[in-house]
Order: sequence, then C-alpha cells, then structure tokens
Amino acid sequence: MKIMMKQKFFHSVFFALALLSAACGSGGTTSDESGELVESLVLGSISEIEFGTDGAVIQFDSVSASQTYLIDIFSYNDSSATYAFEITTEGSSNISQAVMALTSGSIDVTEDFHEQLRNAEETLDGEVVEASNLHASVQALTIGSTSSFKVITSTSSSSSYTTVTGKLRYENDDFYLYIDTRVSDSISDSEMNSFVTNFAASVASERTLFGGESDVNGDGHFIVLITPAVNQLGASGGGIITGFFYAIDLYSSDTYAASNEMEIYYTLAPDPSGTYGTAVSESFAYSNYLVSVLPHEFQHMISYNQHVFLNGGSSESSFLNEGMSHLAEDIYSINSDNYMAEVGVENPSRIANYLDATDSTCFICGSSLVQRGGSYLFMRYLYEQAQKGNMSGASDGADFINRLLNTSRTGLSNIVFAALESTDNADFKDLLGPFGLAMYLSDTDLTTDNRYTFEGIDLRAVQDDNRSTSLEGTAFQSISSLAFSDTVVTAGHSYMTLTGDQIIATGNRLQINVADGMLAGGFVVQLDAD
Repeated sequence: MKIMMKQKFFHSVFFALALLSAACGSGGTTSDESGELVESLVLGSISEIEFGTDGAVIQFDSVSASQTYLIDIFSYNDSSATYAFEITTEGSSNISQAVMALTSGSIDVTEDFHEQLRNAEETLDGEVVEASNLHASVQALTIGSTSSFKVITSTSSSSSYTTVTGKLRYENDDFYLYIDTRVSDSISDSEMNSFVTNFAASVASERTLFGGESDVNGDGHFIVLITPAVNQLGASGGGIITGFFYAIDLYSSDTYAASNEMEIYYTLAPDPSGTYGTAVSESFAYSNYLVSVLPHEFQHMISYNQHVFLNGGSSESSFLNEGMSHLAEDIYSINSDNYMAEVGVENPSRIANYLDATDSTCFICGSSLVQRGGSYLFMRYLYEQAQKGNMSGASDGADFINRLLNTSRTGLSNIVFAALESTDNADFKDLLGPFGLAMYLSDTDLTTDNRYTFEGIDLRAVQDDNRSTSLEGTAFQSISSLAFSDTVVTAGHSYMTLTGDQIIATGNRLQINVADGMLAGGFVVQLDAD
C-alpha cells in the first residue's frame, strides 16, 4: 500500500504486529532478534496517511476481497471547529469546503458550573490572604468543635453565598474534615472512614506527583467540607454537583465577600431521600462520589498554587484542569514505583461516553462530562506512554505530571511542551494520532506494540465501577458505498471500515478530500490477515 499527499508521493510508515514490515500486504520476510528469518505479519499493519493541501491519495498494492480495513481520520487543529471530509475514488470531489462552528451540544449544570469556576479563576485579582492578616488566630482544634463556612449558592454567580456550620469529624497533619451539622449525625465514624482513610493515606502521594497546595492562612492544613449546600447548589441548576474548589477562598474577603480565606473545598452529602436535591444513596456516595471527589478537588487546589502563586501564570485551562483532576482520581492505585497503575472508580463511565462520540467531541474545547472523558483518557494515555519511556519530553509518568503542573504554561501548549518539549502546537498531531490508534487497537489481537495499548484499563470489558459500565472500544461506521462524506471536530477521531472488494472496485486507489483549513491526519489499519 502507498499513501501520499494528493498528486505528490511520500514514503509511508508501516508497523506490523510486533514486527516492522516492508509494506502493508506485501508478505516477505524479516529477521527476529535471533537472526532467524520469520514471516512478516500483516494483521494489524498500520500506514500513516500524509495529507497535503489538497488531501491525500491511498494506493493499495494488493488487496483481497475478503479483507477489511480501518481508516482513522482526525483533526489536530488547535481552535474549535467541525470539518468536513470525503473518502472517494481518485479524481472526484463533492466535498463542501465550509468549516462549521463547533457546537457543544446540551450542557448540564455540573459542566456549566465547573467551567464557570475555572473561567472565573482566570480573572481573580486581589490581596492574597496572609497568615499575619487572619481575622482570627489559628488555634488547636478538637474533634467535635464547630466552625462557620461560606458556600456559594448559585451556579451562575459566585457572589452570593450562604453560611453553614460544620462539625470537625476528622483531622490529621494534612487536613481537617468537617461535616455540615445538618447531616453530621447521620454519617457514622465507620461510614466516614470508608472514604476518608484511603484519601488520607494518599495525600502525600498526590503532593509528590502533582505538587503542593498553598497555605495562605498559615495553619498547615487544608479543609474538606461535606455539606448539603453542594446538593442544593446542584438542584438549583437542575442537576447534581459532587464537589468543587474555588480559588476565591485564597483571597481576602475584603475583595471577595464569599472568601473563607483558607484552603478549602466542598463536597456533596449523602442524601438518600432527596431532601436537598437529587437523591444520593449512602452506599454510592461512599463507594464512588466521595472517594473520587476528594483527590479530584485536591488537584484543582494544587494546580492553582503551582500555576498562579508559584509560577506567576494564570490558572490552568478548564479542559486540562479537569482532565488532570480525573487523572488524580487514579491515585489510590499508586504503587512502589510511584506510578498510578489503574483508573479510578468514576472514570470508566466518562470514558464510555467519550468512546461513543470520538468524532463529535472536541475534548480540548471545554469540560462537559463527555469532553472530560476524552481529556482524562488522553492524559491517561500520555501518562502511560511517559511511564513506558515512549515520550521524548518526559522521563516517566511522574515527570510528565510534574512538567504539566510546575509551569506557567497552560492548555494545549502545556501538553505539547510537557510531552515533547516542543513549542509548536502543530506537534499535537504526534500525540493525538497514536492516541486515536490506541483507543481502537488496545485490548484487541491486532497489535502488541505498547505505543498503541492502554495498560491501566481494558477498553473492551465490563468495568468494576459499581455501575457495571461496559466499554466496547470506539464507535465506528461501516462504509456502505463511495463516495462517503462525514465530519470530524477539532481533536476528534472518525473511524470507518471498508472492505477489500470496495477498494478493488476503485482500482486500489482511494482519495481523501478535506475541508479548507483542516489540519488532517490519519491512518489505515488492516484488520484481518491475508
């Protein structure tokens, strides 16, 4: 098979299953490590499509009617848009060159609220709380004592708040856990320990990987407040919010009245009867929501300190901030090599939503629940690749995370530099392309190349996440006839299959046309043997 820019020929890159092959579908031999001649495998062979300004032409050297091929088309633009493309016979084109504005689809209260907070953090400006300016002196706290806290009450405004009373139920050298007095008595010590003990043990690891949080009030602790005010906040927007961190609490209340002038984040409370909003069972709150939200919001707190206070930049872009917080939920699986080996319990359901919509989800364009599934899976992929030694800019997974947090860079530029030590956003292609192959090929028999596999999650299995989430790989379309046209969003992947007899009918040559302005990449993968 030869793949070329339209009207210009280029060398193609071919990867065979565990072996480098001279050409896709060519047969022949190559040598293994012992020097013995072995048969070149063509099952799973991958060819990269090189696009020119006018698209690309694919020439297949030999095809049998029974073979099946996958075509993966992706856009590595760094601005949000939806692009049209067409797969057709050589010499024809019916593609519309219009580029469509990207629409985010329906937005729920959770994604809208968190996007609001991250955007608001980019504009915070005022006096940072200092220990010498405390309104009340820091003093030893005792279990059972109470304190008052401000909690914002609107998903559309951060200026309105209510004051709640929290009872101190847990403390160690790192943090204080308060539970709103309205529900504190309904949460037993054993129930509290079911979600707080593992988090307490993981705080040091999260700091080691992601960095340290600030300590504006000088008490050496951060605070977690479990309060039905968060349940009510979600209900006010018609949904559910599991928790949030808001950097306004690090600034003087003289500037921001809602500030608590301390490191604090907030989580929902179990609410089986739905008294305060959407019903949240105790068992699911303890097994899923609370165990995940604690390291998730801690990462937001750490990120703000690292990007803004320590490195003098702005807060991290919302899509990457959320992707990194979901990655932080994997902290419970950290091993002796300081590596998070498995995914957190709440991540599979988000991944499932993304895998069903990779062509229409721009995960670098926002932080909806589906977009978070994409940004998390992308960060998980890059983290694993760094750990495997496949990332030129990072020595291992921990180094990759450190490079993303200990910097003033944000967003896509931050990712490209951390992974590749490149300042050219066009190099996003070198990350996005292999990521798309890994989503399709992982947990199949098509490849053993660790550049195209996930280790921490099986993308084709039922998950142990208390939801019975079933992952079935990426969604794809079977092309019924040519010409075939469709669209793909920025950072999206569109997967299509076509048969050998369809290719033979074109004279073994396909043409791919793309919309004006689309930075296109792609691959052809042979899905079955000769």
